[in-house]
Amino acid sequence: MNKPPQNSAQMPDYLKARKLHLNGIIVVLAGVKKLNARANKNTKVETLTIDAIKAELDFIDLQLKRKGD
Repeated sequence: MNKPPQNSAQMPDYLKARKLHLNGIIVVLAGVKKLNARANKNTKVETLTIDAIKAELDFIDLQLKRKGD
């Protein structure tokens, strides 16, 4: 994983890029789920992964609010 930039001026850009990336992962997971209609129930791993991504997105939103962006 890439390290966040050390320059605080670049941090909001890094957080926004990370947020877009994580949102993309959630979209892809939802798309795969639609394609595989037979496996209609979420596995424990899928649920934990999605919950972890959502928690990370909430944390990024909090950091962006603190930075005033």
